Amino acid sequence: MIENTHPQGWQGLLAPGETILWQGQPGTGIRWRSLASPLTLMGAFFTGFSLFWISMATSMTRGADVPFPFQIFPLFGLPFLAIGLYMLGGHAIWDTIKRAGTHYTLTNRTAFVGVNLLMRRTLLSYPIDRMDRVLLEDGSPGSVIFSGVQGRGATRPGFYLIDDAREVYRMLRDARSALTQGNTA
Repeated sequence: MIENTHPQGWQGLLAPGETILWQGQPGTGIRWRSLASPLTLMGAFFTGFSLFWISMATSMTRGADVPFPFQIFPLFGLPFLAIGLYMLGGHAIWDTIKRAGTHYTLTNRTAFVGVNLLMRRTLLSYPIDRMDRVLLEDGSPGSVIFSGVQGRGATRPGFYLIDDAREVYRMLRDARSALTQGNTA
């Protein structure tokens, strides 16, 4: 009989001897401060222009003598309206949805970032011994960022917007220290 040494859902994902030190999730809710950005200002301009476009195109194509292809002319403003609304405030809502589906796990060897978004599950792993530096963005909530490991796109990998960032930072540094001492011995 094989003894289950890993918590439910982690079977086959952790290496032998790897133990979970911490698990958490980023803070939830809309981050209102993210709306005070140049993106929101640009979104206001984009949304206003697209509404102007749609209203003017509608007024120009109103009437029975307008041929069919020109009757759909106002619809060309809809993609710009969608982009403008995203930039205006939709990005804050999308960020909230992404954070609600994000989970963090720190083991004695690896930092995991799991994302469950739009029925797609992704698990990214960042080996602790490959991290050049670990950065703490102190605050409430704070963030622990991994330097020296490759993330997706321009995003720096890390545990963002967590309540116990200082404690996680300390655990991650201790785990790095233990791995470094184990490799030199």
